[in-house]
Amino acid sequence: MLLKLPHIAVLVAVASAGANAPGDTVAGETEPLAPKTIFALPREEAVGMGECQMRGLVTHVSRLDEPWFAVAPEGNPRQPGVVVRVDAFDRLPLDGALVLVTGRVNWGGDRAVVDAEAVDVIRQVGLPPAPGIKQADFRRGILANRRVTVHGTVTDVKLGLSPSDRPMTTLALFIDDYTGCVKVPGHMDPDGLLDEPIRLTGFVRNIYGGNGVFLDAELELEGPEAITLMRDEQVPQVLLVLAIVCGAVLLVFVAVFFTLWMRTLRERRELAVIAAERRRMAADLHDTIEQHLAGANLIVAGVLALKNVPPDVVEAMKSLTGILANAKAEVKSAVLDLRSSGMEPRSLADAIAAAEASLAKSGVKSKRCLRGLPDELPEALYHDLLLIIREATTNAVKHGRAKSVVFTSDPLGNGGFVLRVLNDGAPFDAGRALGPDTGHYGLSGMRERAMRHHVSIKWGAEGKWTYVELKVGGIQ
Repeated sequence: MLLKLPHIAVLVAVASAGANAPGDTVAGETEPLAPKTIFALPREEAVGMGECQMRGLVTHVSRLDEPWFAVAPEGNPRQPGVVVRVDAFDRLPLDGALVLVTGRVNWGGDRAVVDAEAVDVIRQVGLPPAPGIKQADFRRGILANRRVTVHGTVTDVKLGLSPSDRPMTTLALFIDDYTGCVKVPGHMDPDGLLDEPIRLTGFVRNIYGGNGVFLDAELELEGPEAITLMRDEQVPQVLLVLAIVCGAVLLVFVAVFFTLWMRTLRERRELAVIAAERRRMAADLHDTIEQHLAGANLIVAGVLALKNVPPDVVEAMKSLTGILANAKAEVKSAVLDLRSSGMEPRSLADAIAAAEASLAKSGVKSKRCLRGLPDELPEALYHDLLLIIREATTNAVKHGRAKSVVFTSDPLGNGGFVLRVLNDGAPFDAGRALGPDTGHYGLSGMRERAMRHHVSIKWGAEGKWTYVELKVGGIQ
């Protein structure tokens, strides 16, 4: 028949005891037994074992019904402990003491117990934190004789006496969806416990019926000091969480600030490059196209100064003079725009007023009804909107033979606006207009400028009016 190793150790101890007279086992003749060996003894072996020695760590000291303490393995105090009974409360060691117990093994309840004859404290060691438990394990009864930590809420407090007439407090502890029983030596103030979340460390004892069937488990504490109110720890936890949140917000703020700062530097560099390029283009326009236009005007003037010029040629030269004058004016306007610094926001209302003045010189009537236009616009947006407006008015006069032009605007949310340029010229269908493939870049240029700033642009008609509509989103 095969024997388990713990049973071999037990038989060695029993054989050693049998070699002497009953009760005459000499302490120190054999190695002290480990608590787990005694804990695993079946009833028959425990009753017949007699006197022995056991070495281990004290994990719980009871001061309720009778004086006893629990001893667990020295190397692993989280394992089940063996109950050691003494004859007086003043013989109880301290929690966390390393002890050598000499006594007789008996049977108590459902486990082997040791009735101590001598308890020698080797040294005070202390205990590691007790492990937290699951509510399901507590109810199954598999945690007997273990030191554990439990979290829950106190639902009831009863003050009374233990069977030995010692003051005792019984707590009803709600753990998840199960209510367990907790016994504490002494009387505690119920006002400080009811409906409060607590953390407590104690010793698990199983309760069995008369037929040996497991009924429930209860937790026994050494005293009120084993209870910690969780609300006392919530303030530091809240402060810690608040500090973490504030730190995270600060990091996000710094990251956003740094990103915006870098974007601003990049935009400034880009604007500086654009401004330099615009000044170069302005110089090229002035030195080339404008000079060529001036030369063409001289040639026209020379032709008109000739004698005997046919009337149709004179008429053509006069028309050409007007065309050259308009071209020169547009080139001058473009040069002035290009030579602007490109760094300051501009007013679109002022630009529309200038467009009206230019239309008046061409004999075109104009009106405006402007609402919701911002006082200033970013330079890049202002410049492209200005060129779109100029292209719209030029097309209205040049191709549509318009006699009247109307400018309207209405506000949108977040600083945006809708701008319309209407004219009473010939009807116009943008879908059938000539494009870049035929050398016409007016409409495609307007679309490209609008797309650069996510501006919605469309062409349409209302009665006799043809219009260009620009929908500008919120201005940052």
